[in-house]
Amino acid sequence: MARDNNRSADDAATEVDPTQGQGDRPASAPESNDYSADSPRSQTAGFDQARELAEKAGSDKGRLLKKRFVLEDVLGEGGMGLVYKARDLRKVEAEDRNPYVAVKVLGQGFREHPQAFVALQQEAVKSQKLAHPNIVTVYDFDRDGDTIFMTMELLKGDPLDALLRLEAPFSREVALRYFRDLCAGLEYAHQRSLVHSDLKPGNIFVTTGGTVKILDFGIARAASKTALSHDYDAGDLGALTPAYATAEMVRGEPPSFGDDIYALACVLFQMLAGEHPYDRKSAAAAAELKLKPRRPEGLSNREWGALSAALSVDQGKRPATIAAFRESLLPKRRSGALLAFGAAAVVTLAAGGWYAYDQHREETRAQEAIADRLQTAKDCYISRDYACAAENALVVRNLAPGSSEAETLLAAARSAEAKAEQEAMIDNRLKAAKDCIQSNDYACAQRRLTSLLDVVPDQLEAQQMLRETRDAQQSAQIAALLQTAEACVSGGDIDCARTALGEAQATGASASELIPVQRGLDGLVEARLAAARNRQEREQFIADEAQACLEREDFACADDRVGLLRDLNPDNPVASELERAIAAGREQRQFRLQTVAGFLSEAETCFARKDYSCAIAKSESALSIIPAYAAAKKMRERANEAQKKAKLSISIE
Repeated sequence: MARDNNRSADDAATEVDPTQGQGDRPASAPESNDYSADSPRSQTAGFDQARELAEKAGSDKGRLLKKRFVLEDVLGEGGMGLVYKARDLRKVEAEDRNPYVAVKVLGQGFREHPQAFVALQQEAVKSQKLAHPNIVTVYDFDRDGDTIFMTMELLKGDPLDALLRLEAPFSREVALRYFRDLCAGLEYAHQRSLVHSDLKPGNIFVTTGGTVKILDFGIARAASKTALSHDYDAGDLGALTPAYATAEMVRGEPPSFGDDIYALACVLFQMLAGEHPYDRKSAAAAAELKLKPRRPEGLSNREWGALSAALSVDQGKRPATIAAFRESLLPKRRSGALLAFGAAAVVTLAAGGWYAYDQHREETRAQEAIADRLQTAKDCYISRDYACAAENALVVRNLAPGSSEAETLLAAARSAEAKAEQEAMIDNRLKAAKDCIQSNDYACAQRRLTSLLDVVPDQLEAQQMLRETRDAQQSAQIAALLQTAEACVSGGDIDCARTALGEAQATGASASELIPVQRGLDGLVEARLAAARNRQEREQFIADEAQACLEREDFACADDRVGLLRDLNPDNPVASELERAIAAGREQRQFRLQTVAGFLSEAETCFARKDYSCAIAKSESALSIIPAYAAAKKMRERANEAQKKAKLSISIE
């Protein structure tokens, strides 16, 4: 389908992406966001990306609305304002594959007329309730300072006015298919007492999937409604298009369903004939000039009668409702018409029953339209455009509710789309984790991988990368601690060296990694001991060493130092005190180990019966007694992972 890249804002309200399902509105969020580094949401790659986008947009005045919408490309410009393709930072945070929306920034006219602004706000609230496949979804209406804007779904496709310039007149089948979609959308709105008031080709959009959507519900109505009671012209706000306006609208009468019926008839005429029925003049001007539309080719007498009645410049001659217009142009099908036609056709035609034959032609065209949509859905599915496939399958399901093929295809397309979205999310988070690893930021990498495994616990690459990242982080921590210990030895700081070595050992350093630094420390201790000037200084130094060993529960080291004290003075009272403290420390350590072993045994029992919360609690209790106990850490990790998998498998019927 051809595109027109220079369309107006009123002619193209949005550039749609069919991956956004009807009614798929962004989750409500606060008016502003805290993108500080220590925000809890900064745990995700999406939040980091949103923060970066917000910072860049914030430096360019007017590009960031409500600290949420980053305005990017201008899609069009018209009397009512500008339409932008915008990135929704809430969707970016959630790592949505399609974070884009359309933002319509309304012109200065609405700011200069507060009454119009209030009316627009009221109409926008009503428009948000219009959840229909043939009406563009309006997400929100808001203002940022003096900037008034609306957010809506972003569409892919072309505005009808661009297609008319390139391809009109349309085939009869295409024109009537678009007409059915427009009738469905307008009838849905009219049932809710909402009149469009500015229906025209520029406010009609045809998506890449072939679905027709009506844009800008409520904007023209708001401007026209307040113009009736205030001193300004709704046309000044771009809210009145004379070529599609009834005489009642030109006279400033309240909006009515007849206004939309007349405009719809003008649009259908253009699709069939390739030109406006009244040479783009308003109904009032056409009546004054006594203009008459010429009959488009290919219409039966009944069809032309229905269309010309809707095109009447006299309100009283037009159909009262959209349904009446549609049914007079395309009468309801009679059940069984297709099955009965083969047997009854000869008798009917012989008896002059042309009406039944005409009914059959309509039924055949409807079936052809359904088949065409179904084939489009299949083609889209094969080419992996799952949004397009789902959109067309949904239309077929609405037109033919009993179509099992459409139901199956719709379910498959939605499933495939969800799978593709998950795969994209996995790729994004894995890439973000790899970038963190590349910069040696292992904590960042673990956050990215953990957030991925929270959603997809069985993702093998993430599991392996997380293990490798933890190992790399541990190795880096050990290397840093050993380097600190060596620096302390070089600086002659025994306490500092012992502390760093103890932390390295608790972190998981192997004996082969510890021995070189330990030898340096032992040499430093021996040198200090040799430098002591008398026995009293030597005894004090050794006693201090023994106490330091005792405090870090290195009982073998403490025993060694007490032995040195006994060698110097067998009756040293400090040595006796240290021996009693070492014995008590060993006893306490043994008690703690037994207590921890009991907690871990209970944790194993909890784990075996799949009570993972219990297993986690028991592991935490063990770690509160011996914080660095490796077995307790491992049990806690196992229970956490098992709990996440169990939660993922839960389904609510």
